[in-house]
Amino acid sequence: QSDRSLGAHEIQTNNRDTTQRASIKSSDLEDVFASEEVERMDSELIQNNDREMFLPNNGHSRHSFGKSSDLDDVSASEQVEIIDQELIENDYNSMRMHNRPSRLDAASEVSSMDSFASPVFRSQFGNNDSFSSLDSLASPTHDMRVNEAQRQAAERDVKDTKTDDIDQVADVSFTKTDDDHLEEISQAVDVADEGGMTQQNPRELMEKELSSSSRSRLLPDKASSFHSRASRGSKPHPEKKTSFLLERMSSDNSMSVRDIFGDDNFDGGFEASALTDVDGFQASGLANDVALHLEHSTKSMSSYFSTDGIDHIDPRATCHEGQDDFDFAMKAYANGIKYGHFDFHDGDAAGDENTAWECNDQVLAARAYMGLGFARQCKGELESSLDAYTKSLDLWEDEVGENNPVNASIQFAMGTVLIEMQRQLDASDHFAKAIYLLKSRNPADGGIRASILSTEGMLFSVLGEANRAIEFFRQAVLLYQSDGSMNLKFATVMFEMGSILSQHGHYDDSVNCFKFALEIREALLGDSFVVARTHYSLGVTKASQELEANTDNASASHLEEALRICQLEFEAEHLQSAIIIHALGVLNERKGDFLSASGWFAKERSMRKILSGEDHETVASVSVDLGTCYYNSGKYDLAISTFEDGLRIILLAENDRSLEVAEALYKIASCHDSLCNYEESLEKFLEVKKIREALFGVESSPVIQTMLRIGNILLCQGEVTKALDCFSEVLGIGYASDNVNAVEVANALYGRGCAQFCGFHLADAMKSFSESLNWKLAALGEDDPGLACIFYQMAHVYLEQSETEEAITCFEEYARLQKLETQRNLHDNAEICYAEGIVAKLKGRQDAALSFYQQALAMFATLFGGDHEKVASIHFDIGCVYSAMGNYEDALSHFQNCLLQRRKLLGSHVDVANTLYEMASIYSQQDSVQLAVKCLTESDRIWKAKLKNNEKLTSVLVLSAKLWKSLQCYQAAEENFEKALEHAISLYGQEHELVSSILLSLGEFLQEINQIQQSLFCFDESIHVRTALHGADSPNVAEVEYSKGVALLFQGDFEAASNCLTRALTIRQKHLGPMDGAVGDTLNTIGFLQLRMGNISGQEALDPLTEALEIRRAIGNMAKVISTLQNIGSVYKKRKEYDSCIEIHSEILSIRQDEFGAHDLCVADAWINLANLQTSGGRLVEATVSYEEALRIRTLVKGYNHMSVAQVLFKLGSLNLRQNNYTDAKQLFEEYMRIRAEEEADPDEEMAQALTLMGDLQKETGEKSKAQINWSSAQEIYQQLDYPDSHPKLRKLRARQKASPFGWLLK
Repeated sequence: QSDRSLGAHEIQTNNRDTTQRASIKSSDLEDVFASEEVERMDSELIQNNDREMFLPNNGHSRHSFGKSSDLDDVSASEQVEIIDQELIENDYNSMRMHNRPSRLDAASEVSSMDSFASPVFRSQFGNNDSFSSLDSLASPTHDMRVNEAQRQAAERDVKDTKTDDIDQVADVSFTKTDDDHLEEISQAVDVADEGGMTQQNPRELMEKELSSSSRSRLLPDKASSFHSRASRGSKPHPEKKTSFLLERMSSDNSMSVRDIFGDDNFDGGFEASALTDVDGFQASGLANDVALHLEHSTKSMSSYFSTDGIDHIDPRATCHEGQDDFDFAMKAYANGIKYGHFDFHDGDAAGDENTAWECNDQVLAARAYMGLGFARQCKGELESSLDAYTKSLDLWEDEVGENNPVNASIQFAMGTVLIEMQRQLDASDHFAKAIYLLKSRNPADGGIRASILSTEGMLFSVLGEANRAIEFFRQAVLLYQSDGSMNLKFATVMFEMGSILSQHGHYDDSVNCFKFALEIREALLGDSFVVARTHYSLGVTKASQELEANTDNASASHLEEALRICQLEFEAEHLQSAIIIHALGVLNERKGDFLSASGWFAKERSMRKILSGEDHETVASVSVDLGTCYYNSGKYDLAISTFEDGLRIILLAENDRSLEVAEALYKIASCHDSLCNYEESLEKFLEVKKIREALFGVESSPVIQTMLRIGNILLCQGEVTKALDCFSEVLGIGYASDNVNAVEVANALYGRGCAQFCGFHLADAMKSFSESLNWKLAALGEDDPGLACIFYQMAHVYLEQSETEEAITCFEEYARLQKLETQRNLHDNAEICYAEGIVAKLKGRQDAALSFYQQALAMFATLFGGDHEKVASIHFDIGCVYSAMGNYEDALSHFQNCLLQRRKLLGSHVDVANTLYEMASIYSQQDSVQLAVKCLTESDRIWKAKLKNNEKLTSVLVLSAKLWKSLQCYQAAEENFEKALEHAISLYGQEHELVSSILLSLGEFLQEINQIQQSLFCFDESIHVRTALHGADSPNVAEVEYSKGVALLFQGDFEAASNCLTRALTIRQKHLGPMDGAVGDTLNTIGFLQLRMGNISGQEALDPLTEALEIRRAIGNMAKVISTLQNIGSVYKKRKEYDSCIEIHSEILSIRQDEFGAHDLCVADAWINLANLQTSGGRLVEATVSYEEALRIRTLVKGYNHMSVAQVLFKLGSLNLRQNNYTDAKQLFEEYMRIRAEEEADPDEEMAQALTLMGDLQKETGEKSKAQINWSSAQEIYQQLDYPDSHPKLRKLRARQKASPFGWLLK
């Protein structure tokens, strides 16, 4: 995640086309679509994306500048950059967008709540030079180019704390003058021979020696063949394990260099890759973030300590312990000869395994000390190994003289030990001496020639001459292969060659070299430290391959094998193990497995506390790595505590550590931002800014990045104006200064766009986003994940402008770019899922949207645990989808969950108002008017307080007014319509599209409350504005003509209504086409008008209705299809063509069943309507079946004792009474009366009808007194309902009472 920036201002929009209400979307700036008035009228589609302007959060809809890589934004590498006066921006990598503090550090996270619920600015401040790669967050090892030196120095300090003060026993070069040193090197390199060495200024060689970082991390080999005194009597492991490699070597000498590198690589490819561009270090790969080699053991820091416990060797010792020491050392010496570690090229000097003891005491002691040095070198006890080799060399020189070739092998061995101790300059002394001694022999001898070439390769390697070292090693390999000398010295050559190649990025060739060295060492030394060291270097190089090619190359298995061996060699808490564990942590972090990485880093941290103490700086360094992984895993609380512990250690230092303090505070601030703890985050970012200004100056990249993060936090807090000022200040610096690069300018433009978007200045926001995109495209290219957040925000602007197709395109591009990020973590995948849910919803695929949202919710819940704005935002979106699907219970559950979290996190915020509005809409659908009124009242209060004179206020007032209208709270509705109109006119003047839209909505409202004249005035004003803006035959004008025609229709002015509707139809057919949905709506209303006018005998009504039905079926809007079918059915019913009418309603029933399933209440209603028509048509048996189906469904859904069930029982009782089935009718009516009594429902007309029919039934069955009572009760109900005495139903009841005996008693 290092190369990403968090932050897309994530806004989610809710495009909903629901009946009789508009919906608001809280995912940032919610899209609000006014719903269509049912079949008869098409209200305009008002899309008001309720774009939350304030308080961005870390969720999908808010901005976030910053990211994990931001966390670490100004990494320790800047210390070096300052010293070297390099451009700071060169060490800032690009990052991606979407959560985790992002690249606005180079990245800002403009948290995006709904309105700005934090979209984690991920890549907005994308991939580029000026972004702090937060190498601590991105690759948890802080910029290793700088920190590697610090880490090594720190670990040397560790050793100092664990051992006594010691003398550097074998520090030979320190005793020589510079002239002596240069003379020795000159003697080595001035000798011309067929090896191809050319003369070179020795001083230049020496000057390069320590400057070459290719040797900066060489660490020791160790072998467990010689574990301790207890193992001295047994032979080493080699005989137990013979590899295929050694079998081939011993059998037919068929192994060639081509077997190492392959035919293609050796003759041309290998040589080219090894020699062409080795001079430049590779900029990527795990080996640049961790040590390529294991460091030597802390146990070897004292030359007087080793696990073998041997202080002195005496060949003449008679005591048991002295003899054991001598035997152990001589056996090690014999193995060193056998395995080719020592190559005397002189059998007498060397002695074979059987004759090694047959010499004088001084030679025996020299050999024993050589063996002891070899055994200790294999175990990684380098200082004691060097001490033993030094004693051996002194003895040999006393015996044979200083310039005897016999000493070359010891000089070479001492050089390899010094390399492992990272003392390259000292090592060069010994290699130069070894070359001088070897060349005094017969250089034509193949074995001597191979030794010369190997030593020359080692010399040039430590002096930083990589190309020349590789060339000598390559020639040595050919000679070793030709005589079958596949021994430890050959393995050392292959290991060194692999090291050089790995450090220069030639990973394939390096892996082949390390594999070859590993085969030899494993076969000869078994589970020794030397083998562990080789496994480690091979694992690190393979890891670099994996990360470069995005493959799995078994690197972890080599690192884990190295760890296993080290844990066998040393106690559990040991520096070697800590180094390997660190590499495993880095590898997993680089692969995006932050959970595994955090486990490794936690283990390393614990180990280093034991090794170095709680307050050591290495613990602080690992704390950064661990905190970074916690951050990337969404464990922000743990990350904060870990970073704070690292900061505590930094503050204990006596020297000035301001830069590191700023980095730690930056990370802690980013964590607080992700937790929506904006006050704490802002406080720490301001402190970071102050420190960085003092260190780097106002125009520096670190300060710019911090300012961008501060702007983001201000936006999250709802301080839009302050945030805009902050981003504008950054832009001013960027345009005026050469120190600010293109991506930082792009980031500032992005932040400004987010602030403008929050202020609902859509045109300005789109301009800023477009400029930001142009800057980044030029700097990063079109496939960089850093572009993603810009497309995300542009998508929301398009949604706000009702440009859905463009929005979908941008969302899809956002997802595509996000998926290009190779190191995605759980948060990134959740964001992608979220965006895909938005796309699915916009495309009308509600089920798919729900699935994506639920996946995203599960991931974010895992990341954030409890309350978080991101989680709240997804609950909001899921609620919107469920609401659109008609699943109001589940929708309400998610909205309530969202509301609880948003109240807690945000207080009285616009997002809270959005949630309350959606809940009010649901309660309205459920006829829970009191709850709806309560929610809508509070949402109005928040909107009016927070938006005040903002442009967005107009949109939300219109939405609220429409919902008040549906709740029949006409005073509140009229007040909001009028305030919206007044606000729009004050902002835009009278001749503006928004003004005309509000006039249209107000006119429809006034028509509904029967204020027809005021309604017509609003329509006429709207037509006037739109005619001036768009022309008289514009579809916008037709929309108002249509609504005006509907108003006139219900006023009864059919002629004027017909004129308006005809004009609307003509315009719509001309501009929209004959099959457009608006044309179908107009034809449907014209047919309805003809029906109301009574023009049913001919085709005046049926023709337009039939055309409307064809259009609506073609579009697939089944709700409108049903509406038109009902109108056609009404025509047939008025004509008393019941068979045709029944056929129409049978089709309606079928559509309802397909749409809702067989057991939905809508289907039950359709059965009842069909049964009513079947009853009217005399098809009583069919009607009974239909009523019984309705009864079954309502009983199943509502329960038997529900009012809706009683209504069907009443219908069935009436039908049975009509068929003279008195017994069944009586039972059904009695059940109806029981349910009504239990429900305690107020008497209504249906109850009066039931009492009347019950009385009629009782009269027929002879229960005349009961009949009189029921008729009298029915009469009272009609009177309570204010029926006049002259009403037919009352007259008929009085007639029944008079006709019955004793009726006069009840008068």
